[in-house]
Amino acid sequence: MAFYPGRMDRCTVDGEVVVAQEGDFYGGWITSRVTGPFKGAPGTSGW
Repeated sequence: MAFYPGRMDRCTVDGEVVVAQEGDFYGGWITSRVTGPFKGAPGTSGW
């Protein structure tokens, strides 16, 4: 099973609200403890 936070009303990890990774392809869960850069935004497909 996979849960995409961008398709949910709200997702949390240890009480912190998760920020969904940009774009439709990636399903990343971004919290204050995760550092980028993150793929998915315009211009990031080449790296």
